[in-house]
Amino acid sequence: MLQTDVPPVRRRTGLRAALGRARPGARPLRFQTVTTTAAARQVAALGLDGVHVTAATAGMEEPVALTARIVRATPLPVLVDLGGDGDADDVARFESAGASGVHLDDTDPADYAADDVAARVRAAVRVRHDPDLLIGVRTTAGAAGGLIETIDRARACVGAGADVIVVEAPVSRTAYTVLREALAVPLLVTATTVTGGDPTPVLLPTVTQLAALGMDVVIHPVTGPRAPAATDRGRRDPRDAGTPRGPAGVLPPGAHGGDRTRDRAAAPAGGGHR
Repeated sequence: MLQTDVPPVRRRTGLRAALGRARPGARPLRFQTVTTTAAARQVAALGLDGVHVTAATAGMEEPVALTARIVRATPLPVLVDLGGDGDADDVARFESAGASGVHLDDTDPADYAADDVAARVRAAVRVRHDPDLLIGVRTTAGAAGGLIETIDRARACVGAGADVIVVEAPVSRTAYTVLREALAVPLLVTATTVTGGDPTPVLLPTVTQLAALGMDVVIHPVTGPRAPAATDRGRRDPRDAGTPRGPAGVLPPGAHGGDRTRDRAAAPAGGGHR
């Protein structure tokens, strides 16, 4: 039976430690987007590493209340997407609900100047009570300004205090590599199929390939992982082939595979993560 009384503070420290631990080439952590506590329990039972909640699409239930219910229902870290209108007040509310991390939105650069997004990050960092609460920013690699603008904006957010960057819709394998080399923080990637780009249209790489590309976390949508995107070919099991690597101290004994992140000391000159 899964342990469900893991304190939020312990989940946060475990998740942060897992993202900072040296383990070159380790498989990314697996987070599943859910809209109900029943789905969250299923994610835990399957042996995935975390739960993802999208505040804007939490269904009929108020998202902060839903997050609190999910935290009580599972032992897993809970990451919340605050959406484009998320602010410092939202960070405080979701932290009180037990979230392990939150991420703001920067997927439409036309809506906010880079300085505005960085200011929102600074406000979020100031308001959190637990320094282990992860503050992230979701960015779109295929935004109109191109990959260079995406990287510049992401770096500004990191400079403002963002702990992680959530990458949406890279248009090629090359984009993953460039992002990994350009950013010195953990990268989370949303499991969405992408088309177009350089050099050819691609599906989301498998989890094994994402590990080789240096991704730290893959976030599956509500519909779940679908072969071939985000899983090894021919499999529908969201755990992928092999045992998922969970954050030490977050999952109950025997439910995770130990250390799993790559060596940040090996990051290339210029701030790259690997």
